[in-house]
Amino acid sequence: MTNAETQYFALMRAALWGQPVTFDEAPDWKGIMRIARHHATSVLVAEVASRLTDNAPTEAMLGTMKTEMRGNLINQLELKQILVMAVKALRQKGIEPVLLKGFGLSVLYPNPNLRQFGDIDLFVGHNSFHEACTVLRSLPGGYNWGEEIEVGRHYNIEFGHHPMEVHHVSADVKDPKESAIYAAIERDGLCEHPRHIDFEGFDLVVPSKEFEVFFTFFHAWHHFMTTGVGWRQMSDVAMTIHAYHGQYDLDKLHQWLTAMHLMQPWQAFGSLMVEYLGLPIAEMPFYGFVHRRRVRELYKRIMAEGNFRRPNRFKYHKPKGRLAQKIHAFISIFVDFFQLADVFPDRAFHEMHSLLRKGFWKNLRKK
Repeated sequence: MTNAETQYFALMRAALWGQPVTFDEAPDWKGIMRIARHHATSVLVAEVASRLTDNAPTEAMLGTMKTEMRGNLINQLELKQILVMAVKALRQKGIEPVLLKGFGLSVLYPNPNLRQFGDIDLFVGHNSFHEACTVLRSLPGGYNWGEEIEVGRHYNIEFGHHPMEVHHVSADVKDPKESAIYAAIERDGLCEHPRHIDFEGFDLVVPSKEFEVFFTFFHAWHHFMTTGVGWRQMSDVAMTIHAYHGQYDLDKLHQWLTAMHLMQPWQAFGSLMVEYLGLPIAEMPFYGFVHRRRVRELYKRIMAEGNFRRPNRFKYHKPKGRLAQKIHAFISIFVDFFQLADVFPDRAFHEMHSLLRKGFWKNLRKK
């Protein structure tokens, strides 16, 4: 690791667990903040930095950090108003939304105001989906940039520059067999065993604790497979596991991870959370031996890609001509396979088997 990386994780552990910050060398603040911004954790790092007396940032850099902290706080205050307004409007129509991610995760942090996020995710299910979209779109400022259609698993509505996603399903699982398994997991966690929490004096419904732990990881895994995952999402998983330690059904979590073929990634991600973010080993479920090379390759991928920052080679390098595009897509499938197999061989072969079962050429056309 570089000095900036070592110092970045020292600051992250201080933000998550209150550990004292010690630097072996003078901190590389520019390098630290470059990493923090790449992984959407700059506000967490900035708050710790603002309290340092030794090795503190320069006044100019500290001013920039405080501006980021202030902007994040204003963003959260605006999102809170929109969230409360939306939930009240839906309840008037007899629809009880379940809050996903966002504020539901921020309350698990030592300081909820320091988690960075920019949207609101509400799960309403299939039966209430279209009515919920109509209700929310009619609220002051609610606007959809397009036709009234669902986009994959959710419908997008924007309130000014604040997006809201209305979900009829919490995750889009393409493999038919896994989709059926996930539907049962979702029904358990969001429909049969949701929880009520006190959110600054306002009652909110959130998923069961088992589902919260599973889904926070599953969401991070989805972005690892698609757009890139960063340390903000890794921190979300760590804080969820920590907050609910000893309070959820481990057997159910084990069953879900195994059924979705995710135990190998779960253990590898767990090794990173323990080693770099400081999650106590005793709190990490199913913590086991993971080959060092696999952990090292996963670390390199996360550091390089960051929070939703994986380059899209189809968007930026799409060749001209139908045949050239097919060849490009064909090659990319095997590039993706070998890159995934380098870190998670079991999962890579599972993905390829799923691809072949659904029809290789059909999926090639989608690419």
